[in-house]
Amino acid sequence: MQMFVKRPCVQEKVYHTRSWHVLNRDKNNSTMRRSISETEHSDSDLSSGATTESNSSDCEQDRHHSSRTPLDPNAKRDNVMLPRPWASSGGWMCFLMPLALASRFLNAPPCQEQVHLHLMLTVTATGMCVETLCFFVYFFADTSILAKCIISLLPGTFTTIGFGLCLGTSWLFAVVAGFLMMAGYQHFYVCMMRGFARCFTYGEASILFQGLMLFVVSVVYRLYDLCSADAKTLTDFDRLNLIMLNALMWLLILCLLVIVVPRLRGPIPFYLLMGLLILAATCAPVTSPLPIVALLQFIFRDPKRLQIIGFYLVLVLLTGATVTWQLRHSVQANTRVRKIFHLLIVLVFVPGVLFQCALLYLATGIALASFVVLELVRLLQIPPFSDRLTEAFHSFRDEKDAGALALTPFCLLIGCSMPLWLTPCPCSKNDTLLLLSGILAVGVGDTAASVVGSKLGRNMWGNSSRSLEGTIAFVVSILLSVWLLEATGLLAMTQAKWFATIFAAINSALVEAFTDQVDNLVLPLVFYILVGLA
Repeated sequence: MQMFVKRPCVQEKVYHTRSWHVLNRDKNNSTMRRSISETEHSDSDLSSGATTESNSSDCEQDRHHSSRTPLDPNAKRDNVMLPRPWASSGGWMCFLMPLALASRFLNAPPCQEQVHLHLMLTVTATGMCVETLCFFVYFFADTSILAKCIISLLPGTFTTIGFGLCLGTSWLFAVVAGFLMMAGYQHFYVCMMRGFARCFTYGEASILFQGLMLFVVSVVYRLYDLCSADAKTLTDFDRLNLIMLNALMWLLILCLLVIVVPRLRGPIPFYLLMGLLILAATCAPVTSPLPIVALLQFIFRDPKRLQIIGFYLVLVLLTGATVTWQLRHSVQANTRVRKIFHLLIVLVFVPGVLFQCALLYLATGIALASFVVLELVRLLQIPPFSDRLTEAFHSFRDEKDAGALALTPFCLLIGCSMPLWLTPCPCSKNDTLLLLSGILAVGVGDTAASVVGSKLGRNMWGNSSRSLEGTIAFVVSILLSVWLLEATGLLAMTQAKWFATIFAAINSALVEAFTDQVDNLVLPLVFYILVGLA
């Protein structure tokens, strides 16, 4: 770790110490807490709570960070990490990704062709979890130089042993890959925490950056594996997966270029890069036939796919209409308006998981790419859409969007899509309940808890702005939805699955009631892990 991370300045360490104990401060200062969150799932006053500190020097620093954009070429790069305010560190979240991957080996092993890749991802995720824990100890604990040196080597050593023993790779490859992956993960983690001030807590950043690193590992592995295989042996899902990974990898390269090369942030270079991205995504020879031809063949081969696509387009129009209506009213969107997007994403995922899994898998990749491009347009202030996107961001942001990034919509999409992305061979029709984990937790449970809690909530949980009534609605809505799917013959349930579902619903509801992290990101993983026990 000491190879690429500087010792934090005093100001940084003081801020970290303050963020570690922010929950205790909130308990002792409940009035300040209530000024940000009036009731369960209600509207928040971003102008008074998101960037306020207790002394004038902190306020000056906050204004400095909130007035700049992360991609501003003239912005001064401070050697300070500023996590999202008014939230705990969320360090426990670094365990969720490796647990989610490891849960697939308990009762239902991954499909045979994906065992090796899934095991590699599990070992890598576990190594990044160890890296995150060592990062906390390295920065926040007062230890000797020798102890810090030992701590720095633990994640790479752990990953090396995992590759060598679990995957059977050569020890040379295990050492090089293990230490490079851990070094790359922490370097990126620290750079993003410094560059995107106030956007993430430490736990939220660990999940997002673990997922990004796993994506890179998966791309390298699958491109090598699929490109070396006979094209005739590829299924539709394999071909679509290869096309999507190729497109997202080029998009990641574009984002890195925009960050590193300031000259590419102007309108003309940006749109030229977009053209090259579309060309690479549709015409790169990663499949036979070319991706654009393969996509058209896949879409028009089944009339049901055209119907689903038409339905998705209607939902996109409804989303646009909702945003336009909200902007015309020129007021901050309340919780009930924001939950409309939860209902819309339920309408996207449920028919996709049940009837057109491969198409839904592709659609999640297209949606994620679209979100990234729109966010780049907004951050870089690319005409003619940047002003409208900025208005939408300020209208729909909540207390968790304290930084420059529009974190909430990204987390909603990622949270609902993660079960689909983490499950090996997701379209094998054997893991329908697992694939619905994100939708049940966020689209159904969290929405019901928000509506019922804000309307009928009377009995509040201790040390929480959530109500008992909202928590009960969370559990009941999930169980009722699963029962309806089973009653209509769309979902096969066993006694073990019912027990796991009830257990997952109760625990996810309690996490939703007490966590101050982004629940769109946390709840799907918690539900996925517990349902996977069956």
